[in-house]
Amino acid sequence: MKHILQRVLFGPFFSLKTQWFLSLVLISLIGVLTLLTQVGGVLLWLSLPVLAKIPSSTPIQRRVTQCVVFGLLYVLCILLVLPLLAPLNGRVPLPWFATPAVPLKPVNLGYCLLARNDVRPSVRQLLERTALAVSQQVPGTPLQYLDANFPFLNRFPLLPHLSHHDGRNVDLAFFYQDSRTKHPLQSPPSPIGYWAYEQPTANESQPCRGVSSWLRWDFDWVQPLFAHAEIDRERTRFMVQTVFAEPTVQKILIEPHLKERLRLQSSKVRFQGCHAARHDDHVHVQILEYDE
Repeated sequence: MKHILQRVLFGPFFSLKTQWFLSLVLISLIGVLTLLTQVGGVLLWLSLPVLAKIPSSTPIQRRVTQCVVFGLLYVLCILLVLPLLAPLNGRVPLPWFATPAVPLKPVNLGYCLLARNDVRPSVRQLLERTALAVSQQVPGTPLQYLDANFPFLNRFPLLPHLSHHDGRNVDLAFFYQDSRTKHPLQSPPSPIGYWAYEQPTANESQPCRGVSSWLRWDFDWVQPLFAHAEIDRERTRFMVQTVFAEPTVQKILIEPHLKERLRLQSSKVRFQGCHAARHDDHVHVQILEYDE
């Protein structure tokens, strides 16, 4: 393995000092890929023998070729290997694209490429039923999800979430409309679905006013970018009501002011507390532990 590492990282190009630096970069990259995707770091480690065989030309050309080859291997693994292995851990991937039969898709394909779109089969079935109900209520409206879970290992953290580690959790995007024309929008104003906050008004509940937490980010500086959009109350309310009507749903997390604004009466709709991330840019759905 030491010989392979030398061939992957260095070739004939670098001094001993540079070699130590590149070794540290590789170790850091494996760690980052593991935290972001769970499987990326392992795949990079397993790919080292292949990357070592890439012919040497110039250092830059070799690095670019290695990155392209690893990128192709990674995508093939996400597309072809993980869907076969994840069910062995009791999880299945959510759809990458909406179809008339299953109008369910991610807000951003990055959630699928980062392997953060796996759930228990019962969660996928629940979301498919919800997506169909929403689509029938408002034709042409797909249900959109954000972070779900990694494909393997309970208790493996899906950062920055405090949960999302056992296949029972998924974040769903709000439905939005143009804040001036009230025309329905097809996607959230934020390209990742998060951080476009529906701010509480002066007359609504604000239990976290003045409370600081390392996870309760406000991102005030980015909010003007989303001023053109606001939550579509009717579509979002219908979606949440459809979800909490499911008997396997344990809880739905949303900010208190939105629970009031959307007139959500179910005891399943709860506040996550002030020391977790804000939930006025999405809803968090969790099913019962013993649902299958």
